[in-house]
Amino acid sequence: MEWASFTYGTGPFHSISGRMFLVGLATGPPQHIFYKVLDGCIPRRDFRSISMKILIDQLVASPMCLLIFFFGMGYLELRNYQCIVDEMKEKFITIYTVDWLVWPPTQFINFYFLSPKFRVAYINFITMVYN
Repeated sequence: MEWASFTYGTGPFHSISGRMFLVGLATGPPQHIFYKVLDGCIPRRDFRSISMKILIDQLVASPMCLLIFFFGMGYLELRNYQCIVDEMKEKFITIYTVDWLVWPPTQFINFYFLSPKFRVAYINFITMVYN
């Protein structure tokens, strides 16, 4: 795999922390819009509504965030399109499976206990710990 032998260069995004920070900034606005729409469509906080939000989050937001992550990190690491796609093909299913273990309980806390204005900050904090 070409992506596996990638060596990092120098520059402002040499560190993985810098690249992850930028990719995190790229996911913030889409997450904000997604959760605003989700809360508008499913405003209640009962078990059924929260379960629906979690399912939609896992089926829509999770894959979207993974795509932003793979392509964002890949381009910041100066990889070409095919290299990014190859890495995604190898890692996507594993990461997405682990997401199903981590995010539903995380999102239950998010949707049940937190005010909508704190949703993205909470998710970004958990993402920082998770990654």
